[in-house]
Formats: sequence, structure tokens, C-alpha cells
Amino acid sequence: MTNLPGNMTGNYYVRAVRPAFHDAKYWLPHMRDRALLRRHALKLRFWGAGGLVEDLDWDWIKALRTERIGELRIGDALGGCDNLRVITWHPQILARPSWAPTHEPVPHIWVIGVLQKKRDEFTKANCKTFLLRRRTVIDRFYDGNV
Repeated sequence: MTNLPGNMTGNYYVRAVRPAFHDAKYWLPHMRDRALLRRHALKLRFWGAGGLVEDLDWDWIKALRTERIGELRIGDALGGCDNLRVITWHPQILARPSWAPTHEPVPHIWVIGVLQKKRDEFTKANCKTFLLRRRTVIDRFYDGNV
């Protein structure tokens, strides 16, 4: 376990993008429910090298495995919604955001979406949305280089 900026602990720095906040607000209109969702997503800080999180149901999205886009399944009912999925993008370890200090790369996990889903399959529209959000993060935070 390493020390991250701001005295946080874990292996990764978990950061959400604005579309993920809008998705969360759509599914969970109450702030207390969004805070619980954030607590679940922040458990990804301890995501290990093998892709394991102790008490979470996590997996890569099959169609987007090569793009390193995964999903965190939340079994708890939050705000009347069950089967919430937190969509994440895991850039390569060597990738460093343009605003990060140059002396030490900070590994990130980006939260790019939240949705309620009953089945494991994703539609083409879902996959395209996730890829576009990933591209937005790359263009905005990594100067287009990942």
C-alpha cells in the first residue's frame, strides 16, 4: 500500500469525470445515496495487481477488455436502485496525467459512468458511450497520449 496525494492510502487514485456525476445524479437523486455510491467506488483504491478487490464484485466488460474498461457491480440497493454498475477505465500504469508531478507517476482509475443494469451484456450504444468518455479523459488529462 502506498501513500497517495492528500494522505490517502491505496494502490490507485480514483477519480470521477463529470458525465459519471450526471449519471449518478440521474439514478440517485439524494445526496446520501450518492455518498454511499462514492464509498463503494473508492474501494477501488485497493484494487490489486491481479484485479481483485476483496468484497466487491468486479470484472472487465467483455467487449471492452482490450481498452481496459471494467465494471464494479454494487449489490446493495441504493436509493431504490438495485444492480448499479460503476463503469471504470484503468489506464496503463505508466500513463501520467499532464497535470501530475513529473517526478512520480500516480496510477489512476477513472470512473466514467454509472448505470442500473440487470443483465451482464452491454449494448453497442453503451460500449460506444464508454469509449467516447475514455477518449475524453485521454484528450483532457493525458494530452491525447496513452
